[in-house]
Amino acid sequence: MFKSKIKTKNGNPCLYIDGQPTTAMAYTTYFEERSCCADFARIGCRLFFVNTSFTSLPINSYATGFSPFRVGIFENINTPDYSEFEREVHRILKACPDAIIFPRIYVSMPKWWVDTHLGECVLTKKGGYREMLFSTSFRQDGAKLLEEFINHVKASDYAYSIGGWQICGGQTQEWFHHDLFGSLCQEAASHYTRWLKEKYGDSEATLPSPCDFIYQEKGENANENAIRYSLFCNEEVAKTVEHFAKTIKESTEHSQIVGTFYGYSFESCGTVLFGSHALRCLIDSPNVDFISSPNAYRGNRSFGIDWVDMIPVDSLRLHGKLCFIECDVRTYLTKAIQDVRPGEYADDMYRTGDGATVWVGPPTVDLSCEALRKCFAHQITKGSAIWWFDMWGGWYDDPTIMKELLDMKHIYDNGLIKPCKSPLNEVVFFADERGYARLFNSSPQLKGIHTTRLAMGNTGVPYDIFMAEDAEHILANYKAAIFPMPVASDAGRRAMRLCEKIGIPYLTATADRYELTVDELREFYKAYGIHFYTEEKNVVYVGNGYIGLHSAVGGTKRLHLPHTANVSSIFGAEFSTQNTDLIVFELKENATALFAISP
Repeated sequence: MFKSKIKTKNGNPCLYIDGQPTTAMAYTTYFEERSCCADFARIGCRLFFVNTSFTSLPINSYATGFSPFRVGIFENINTPDYSEFEREVHRILKACPDAIIFPRIYVSMPKWWVDTHLGECVLTKKGGYREMLFSTSFRQDGAKLLEEFINHVKASDYAYSIGGWQICGGQTQEWFHHDLFGSLCQEAASHYTRWLKEKYGDSEATLPSPCDFIYQEKGENANENAIRYSLFCNEEVAKTVEHFAKTIKESTEHSQIVGTFYGYSFESCGTVLFGSHALRCLIDSPNVDFISSPNAYRGNRSFGIDWVDMIPVDSLRLHGKLCFIECDVRTYLTKAIQDVRPGEYADDMYRTGDGATVWVGPPTVDLSCEALRKCFAHQITKGSAIWWFDMWGGWYDDPTIMKELLDMKHIYDNGLIKPCKSPLNEVVFFADERGYARLFNSSPQLKGIHTTRLAMGNTGVPYDIFMAEDAEHILANYKAAIFPMPVASDAGRRAMRLCEKIGIPYLTATADRYELTVDELREFYKAYGIHFYTEEKNVVYVGNGYIGLHSAVGGTKRLHLPHTANVSSIFGAEFSTQNTDLIVFELKENATALFAISP
């Protein structure tokens, strides 16, 4: 098996395999029979994630009942079935003999376990009973299955190809509660009581009512029991993730990296009982090396907006964690799931409809390439790793698209070997995950967080994203701060007081003014002398030695640098390499231009 670790290189957490820095650009698919792994191997991709599950129960038990898995490894209590997983592993190794494979493991319990542990389960809308993510029995028994899986892999003929691990769980494999309501049921009472006693020395409280979380024209939820339950059902999920990560570390002699989906500090699916709002519990864990999320789906991933981060990527970098972003970019080849696996899925599942949905891609190959460029420009300027998630398979099965991805891989390869400097962003955008506990489900305040985050991308001013808890370490590096959480936590209030103490102007949402618009943000920036890279409301990406601009509107574009730099075009614009503080170029409609910059 490969030895892997994350080490900082040129200012960014970087993947090392057997002591060598390795381009962290990967490929994966749910539908192995439509895999494009051979195409990715031909462009030099060595890193592959392989999806597998302990159960054939749905990965989406709340809304659709969907599962990509035809076989759950431990569905038969007596005979594990590794066939689906191993078929894809061998397919990859045939295409790429020196592949580095990361099993992406859905740690969810098979039906026989659920049937015998109903007291540890919650009833869902589309998946029947599923394990509560804070269940101690789930942690113990899930870890045993995880150890059995790892031991099987270590003894296999493909063990040499394994380079790391990703643990998944809960709703859509992203560690959301299966019912998207914090598993708030009578069976949760003993777990909540245990947590209260450990946290507050209080074992008298009862479960809150579901009504305590329903929006009732109030901006702030002041019900202390509801607040505590919200904190509980997030923190305990993080504890479960940590438990499984530690299991893998110990089973692999601490020689390989482990990652997980988690820390969606700017997402909520309309619920404060989410599960993913306790990143602080994991950020210093020695057992978790990388954190993952998709690009945000807000605005149906249309052109003209930023496909923003769900997680506070700059805090993760500060703490030495690699951000491994799932780039499930749709293309003109993206089909309805019913057309890909006929007869296996309900007619209303993930329908493409009239095209106004996140489940379709752009209509042409050229626009598909622009979608990839748009996504890539964001991630390269943040120094994040990427896996291209070919969800139903065949999305990238086009030579023009693969040529585009080859060029992007070369950009990543070059980034590994050279130090990259770029202008420092002047604005910091703070995540305040504990503030969610004081909001209501489906409230306008909850929606306002997403609206503000989307607006940040169209101000003409790039920004960094940190957790409020990190303010004391980084705030002095910035000229202004934005707080999107309408009701601040203690950490959020401390960060605001620090702004006041050291003279950093800040703008905050409130329970009454819960979303900040593009115009409000721009006026605030102008009032405090923040540098605008463009006067238009275009998306600007700056960082890691690159600057990019995306716009739905074509024409002449101008990027104003804060100081003179050597500028050369990477893609999207004709521009002669020169030393300048003004980049003038022509941009196509719905296009992205990326430039390399150096002092």
